[in-house]
Amino acid sequence: MKLISRVSRNGGVIVASLLLTLLTFGVVSCATHSGIEILPLRNQDVLTLSSDDIVRVMRHAGFSDNQILEYGTDLHSALSREGAAQIRVKKNLEAVFAINGDAVYISSRLRGNFIYNVKTGWVGNE
Repeated sequence: MKLISRVSRNGGVIVASLLLTLLTFGVVSCATHSGIEILPLRNQDVLTLSSDDIVRVMRHAGFSDNQILEYGTDLHSALSREGAAQIRVKKNLEAVFAINGDAVYISSRLRGNFIYNVKTGWVGNE
């Protein structure tokens, strides 16, 4: 059986175009990445917060509306699955969120320590 091979003249151009496109997207994604990481932490208690609760606790911890929109879902998942999470911006630890019963304990680098009770609202500073 003889193999049939066909060499396309445009093959090299297509491959080069594809590589340039991938490199372009890679550079753009690195340039627009904000450097925020949501790192889930194991905790004994877990709690599923509403989207309003996530907005309240992240805003109170000092995060912008764009950051809340982009990373709120990740925080929600971390708290409902693991019970705690830390948020790092670049290499700085910005905030830690931990569930205890019906409350979220928040420790923020910029704004201090707070407790948010899901049923009653803000409890205040620790």
